Amino acid sequence: MRLTNQLCAQHIGWHFKKHWLIQGKRVPRETGAAAELLRLAVQVRTPNDLLNPKGERRMLDFIGTGQIPISEDNGHLKSASTACHSYDDNSLLIGGLPQAQVLTNTIEVKTFPPKIEEAIANQKLPNGIDRNIRNAILSAHVLDAEQVKLPKVKLIERPAFNLPRNYGISHERINRLLVNRILHEIEKLAGRSLTVRRKLFDNALFRATLCKDSDQIGFAINANKLVCSHRAIDGVKLKFNGDLPDLYPMKCTISIPKKHVLNNGNFYPFRTEASCSHPHTVFSFFDTNLVNTHGSEVTISQFHARTMLKAFVVAAARAKHLHGASGGDLSKPIVVQSVQTDGRTFHFGVLQLNTLDISSKNTLKNFWFHRDSYELFSKCGYEAGRPHLENYNGEIFRILNAFYCSS
Repeated sequence: MRLTNQLCAQHIGWHFKKHWLIQGKRVPRETGAAAELLRLAVQVRTPNDLLNPKGERRMLDFIGTGQIPISEDNGHLKSASTACHSYDDNSLLIGGLPQAQVLTNTIEVKTFPPKIEEAIANQKLPNGIDRNIRNAILSAHVLDAEQVKLPKVKLIERPAFNLPRNYGISHERINRLLVNRILHEIEKLAGRSLTVRRKLFDNALFRATLCKDSDQIGFAINANKLVCSHRAIDGVKLKFNGDLPDLYPMKCTISIPKKHVLNNGNFYPFRTEASCSHPHTVFSFFDTNLVNTHGSEVTISQFHARTMLKAFVVAAARAKHLHGASGGDLSKPIVVQSVQTDGRTFHFGVLQLNTLDISSKNTLKNFWFHRDSYELFSKCGYEAGRPHLENYNGEIFRILNAFYCSS
């Protein structure tokens, strides 16, 4: 039988609901106090007049009949800015690593410098270090308590289909927790004698402007984690011969759009007289699961190119900070190590900046030492209600330890 007001007439909840409705509609009695106050010339005001006072609007006279529309292309800034190719953290080279080589006048060497190769082969680590790194991976990927709405995931085959949104640990937090825990383990092994000569910084901004033939290119990147040293890394004195890739008919600046930038100069976040101002290692985070700006998945070559350009911009900003805005060959090369990760895949590289002249006519080239990417694990999550990690790769920690201890 359907419940009606007649059946619920004696229901206690219904009774109190109706009682409060009636009580809320009561009208206060007229006591004559307001009339007495008005007779004595006393102003009577309601609580709404005190809480929400009404402001008087002033009438202004404008010359003209309407407002001048603001241009959307920032045309009013063109007089104070210059149009140049702008590369930032959201940019991605469609040509991958070959395009980055031509853009920066850099030769690829598919191995690490000899000192780092020797350090990786000869280092001895304690037995419990792998267990600590496994715990660090689980703490970052599984055991953290943060639950936020994750970014949308798009399907290449079905671009208009909306997948349900997932909640979990944000990509930025996973990478930062993982890198911090690994660096903490490395510092414990290195000891105080080495850690006092290293400084860690978060979100350091670097900016550099260079000329490539007839094009002006402005680089602006953010180092998610930066390791600085009291002493610069020594350059590799060996000679490497090689040719730059041929991109014809594509130009090296094809995927770098032109923008009007006001501050297209150079910026280095530390003073020259600072005791720990030499760039040592750059850590950058990148989500390879997202679709890039060209509507396709991020390739391995594009991922490697991003690692290289991070180190190049930091080294170029440091060179201009030391030698001024004029570009040319450097008397002493600047070496910057670069590490990029998406939480599981790690890519390592070392850039040696020999010249700021990146034109195609310059015979002196820069060097980029790197290996292929490494997978830290194959699976990390919950299995049968317990945290589970499969195929842990301990080689990544050994490379990071060699990078941190290099000088």
